[in-house]
Amino acid sequence: MMYNFYVERDSILHRLDPRVKIIASILGIASMILFNSPTMLFLLFVSISLSLAFLGKITFREQLRVLKPLFPLMIITIAIWPFILEPASFGLFIGFGYALRLASMAMITFGLLITTSQRELILGFIKLKMPYEIGLTLTIALRYIPTLFGLAQKITDAQKSRGLELEKGSFLTRLKNTIPILIPLIISAIKTAHELSIALESRAFGANKRRTFLYTIKMKSRDYFALIVVLFLFGLALYLRYQLNIGYIKLY
Repeated sequence: MMYNFYVERDSILHRLDPRVKIIASILGIASMILFNSPTMLFLLFVSISLSLAFLGKITFREQLRVLKPLFPLMIITIAIWPFILEPASFGLFIGFGYALRLASMAMITFGLLITTSQRELILGFIKLKMPYEIGLTLTIALRYIPTLFGLAQKITDAQKSRGLELEKGSFLTRLKNTIPILIPLIISAIKTAHELSIALESRAFGANKRRTFLYTIKMKSRDYFALIVVLFLFGLALYLRYQLNIGYIKLY
């Protein structure tokens, strides 16, 4: 079963052309890489969250549910940096910024998936002159994230019902207890990928290089306006970073 993040709603982001959202997501992730100041990254994270809430009608509770699986990785990121940079308080400060960067990138990616259907996503990649095979591969890869997450949740619940304890014991003990989850997850992922390849082959995928589409997309005035705004904001980010040297902290 393929889980889907897309939620059909009447919002500004849902109505935008997928090409605009793809470009905005790429430039948004690039903007997060430009800065390493926790203050700037926090402002960007808040801006992304508010944009998804008001422009995409994605509630803060839904955003939190998306970020929840990343919390352990974010905590590890924060905990590692005090051992890398001195003093420890400065490393903790920088680690907090990198955790925010990770969360922001996840929010941008999932924002694209939540507001764009799979059909529009593939068409968006194709209209951006990307080969159909690559566009389909990227789309399947993005859609596979919620699939694996759903499988992991089901396997975890099944193992807990059999008495598996993941929250008790030392770190090594809890790490060892994840093996009964990882093995079925890997097997299920391989099985799903195999079934997907059979489905593609049964439909003669790749037999004809020329493809026709029942549904197509077309840029409208609001899409051009949104694209201009996105390019302007990315240009502003470049200006702040390289001209004013704002949002970057020299670590060494």
